[in-house]
Amino acid sequence: MSAVGTAPAAGPLGLGALQLRLPTTRLQWLGLAAGLGLGATGAELAWHHPLSGALALAAWGACVLLAALLWVKTPLLVFAPLPLIGLAPWSGWITFEELDLLVTACGCGGYLAYALQLNARDRAPAWRHGLVYSPAVVLLILALALSAAWSVKRGFADAGGFQFGWFHGYHEPMNAVRNAKAIFLVLALLPLWTAAAAARPRGFSRGLLLGLVLALAGGCAAALWERMAYTGLLDFSTDYRTTALFWEMHVGGAALDGFLVMTLPFALLALLRTRSPWRFGIGLAVALLAAYAVLTTFSRGVYLALPLALLPMVLLADAQRRRVAASGPESSGLDSTLGAVDAPLPRLAKLGALAMAGAFALAAVLVFGGGGYRGLMALLFVMLVLLAMPASLWLPGFSQRLTALLMGGVLALLLGGASWALSMAVPKAAYVLNFIALLCCAGLRLRDAPGRSRPVYVLLVTTAWFWLLSTMVIVADYWGGTTGRWTAFAAGLALAGVFAAMLLEQRLWPLQGASNTGVAGWRKRALLVAGLLLVMAVVALAGGGGYLRDRLASWKEDGQTRLTHWHDGLHLLHGAEQWLLGKGSGRFVASNFYEGPTEAQVGDYRLRTDEGEAFLALTGGRHMLGRGEQFRVSQRIAVPAPGPVTLRLTSRTASDANLILQICEKNLIYPDHCHGTEQTLKPLRDASAPADSPGRWVTQQFDLGTVPALGGDWWAPRFVTFSMALNTRGARVDVSRIAIHDSQGRALLVNGDFNREMAHWFFSSDRHHMPWHMKNAALHVLFEQGLVGVALLGAAFVLVLARLSFGRGRDHPLAPAFVAALIGFATVGSFDSLLDAPRIGFLFFALLMLGLGLRALPGEGVARVA
Repeated sequence: MSAVGTAPAAGPLGLGALQLRLPTTRLQWLGLAAGLGLGATGAELAWHHPLSGALALAAWGACVLLAALLWVKTPLLVFAPLPLIGLAPWSGWITFEELDLLVTACGCGGYLAYALQLNARDRAPAWRHGLVYSPAVVLLILALALSAAWSVKRGFADAGGFQFGWFHGYHEPMNAVRNAKAIFLVLALLPLWTAAAAARPRGFSRGLLLGLVLALAGGCAAALWERMAYTGLLDFSTDYRTTALFWEMHVGGAALDGFLVMTLPFALLALLRTRSPWRFGIGLAVALLAAYAVLTTFSRGVYLALPLALLPMVLLADAQRRRVAASGPESSGLDSTLGAVDAPLPRLAKLGALAMAGAFALAAVLVFGGGGYRGLMALLFVMLVLLAMPASLWLPGFSQRLTALLMGGVLALLLGGASWALSMAVPKAAYVLNFIALLCCAGLRLRDAPGRSRPVYVLLVTTAWFWLLSTMVIVADYWGGTTGRWTAFAAGLALAGVFAAMLLEQRLWPLQGASNTGVAGWRKRALLVAGLLLVMAVVALAGGGGYLRDRLASWKEDGQTRLTHWHDGLHLLHGAEQWLLGKGSGRFVASNFYEGPTEAQVGDYRLRTDEGEAFLALTGGRHMLGRGEQFRVSQRIAVPAPGPVTLRLTSRTASDANLILQICEKNLIYPDHCHGTEQTLKPLRDASAPADSPGRWVTQQFDLGTVPALGGDWWAPRFVTFSMALNTRGARVDVSRIAIHDSQGRALLVNGDFNREMAHWFFSSDRHHMPWHMKNAALHVLFEQGLVGVALLGAAFVLVLARLSFGRGRDHPLAPAFVAALIGFATVGSFDSLLDAPRIGFLFFALLMLGLGLRALPGEGVARVA
């Protein structure tokens, strides 16, 4: 995995402003071969894209050119669009997808630029290489790749032998490729990334970080659109879990969950370390947007994963700062263009920060429970004023501060009592008094005289803040009555106690010191305010969102369901060979269908031919069928014109079958505003035909009803989808042709005769998800690759965590985020397979492989890459 940089070469080829040189080293010739091989593969895939081969090829070529120009930063090009490039609901592709096109384009352009020495630069010395793989690690990576390749071979064998297909489903041989390809896509780019990290280690790290942050921003923007379009931003009670644009969740799964926990740590680390005001503002917006996306997943796994992942990240980042501080400014060796490292927070200040956070969290729960949203808003004002306290409060001596605290408390009690009486006498006075107290606090903050000791000023500030605290209790009392009064009073006592302790012992104040003044101080305060908003959102969501309460209350039942599912899934492995080497990549769904319980016999589809004509064989599941449990074959269509919609269907069936035909507004798995019909199809046979024969083809026309204006608003458009599903257990209907016309006579379906196989057609199981996944990442690997695969992957995972926490890579700027991302993946992966979603698997294996070689440059410390 070692990389050799470009060397001087004779015979440059002039192409305008570009200077290309023929390869001069063995690795450059290998890079040329890799680039040409990836180019041929990518061009072939692009040309066969179901939507438009010409457009796909043009877009692929543009990516090749961009990757050639920015070959050092190909991680940026690969990761940034990752959550937005899944077009399967439009194209019908699941084995191959846009991820494959992107990787082959970046690999082709990057390797050709490296081999032909485009933008050539001198090779960095070995001690400046950002990615270094030891021989043992190289062997481990090769063993992982061999295990995955062997599982593909076994998957083909279990499926009846290799058979190529562009549109294979989960039961067919090419599903083995879909499930295993993620690691090979990463390995295709890893030598290029190693060369890039050798040529420009910091540029490579910046590209990696920026790519992951942009990916998070794109994924969260898609989640924001989905909530605006389908539920409303503040609707936390509807049974709707965000899926964004991760088509892999069409049969359930946790693709969005895994994506969030692996990218959010990098955005938070960048936010904590950037010094640019505009970057900080953008980073803060991305972090808040990500927090919203996390909350709307309603995923208990994500809620558990983030604390477990972010706590080690904070500790590792703090340990990095301490090592740099201990080395002294002369030996830190930081890149001067990236700024100095903040001094680590003293222990008492950390204790004070924890006390403040705990008091606010407790207060938020108490106030919201009795005082509702208005009480919670008043509490936010209290905390904002507290965080804006000037450093001059601690300039007077201890006795002066104690006197100001006691007198301020007494004066605030008098003001609070008068305010309470006024609020009882005058309607809405509670809100006015709270606003006046807030204005007094703001005015006093503006009258601060930095560096001057003014005991009277301390008294006034303390009195005003305590009065604001009392008006918060009054607001809660006015809104919630007796319950609101006493819960808010308890919350106020907790906050008053914390502030009193911090005023008397200045070492407890987390924003005290030179590093917390000026721009740096307001930057930290902005982070704390963002944290307050997040805590408030969590409290409001848990207290006001019925769906989340139901999710949290059902954890025991869901846990038992998963244990049973894992037990049944492992019983599908037969014999020592399958336990050792696995049953094969992509074989869980088919094995579960044929050998599992009745609930696992979900519906399916196959593309067949009859006298040279293609048709779709659609079958219904044998489990209990309901509105969300039906297996649907669908196509995203243009928004139909309002009015009557007609459907023409050519089909046959061997027995009576109820076929549901619907047009709905639907992103992925939650249909809404559906209009359609349910028809009972009966077999039509000749008198001499056997009773179990499929019957003759019958053409019928149905009315789907009068469809109103669909598609949502222009600023939050909704996708419109046509779907067909069987509502009869175990039934089969063959569909030869299907066409839909709206009130203006426009044809809404493409490839309705299936002569282009399953192009434009997609499938989903909206709520019956267990049969499609092992629901545990480790058990998923065990099923597909056996104990050997689990041991190899587990060894690589532990090795990465060890070397980035305690080993050679621990001082790399991104090491804490890598550790947090992998811990988050493992936590969410305890409850879902994750690796059966190629984009999530690609992101995981990229972080894993990079983590195995990542190391800090000598003297780098924690130089920022943000």
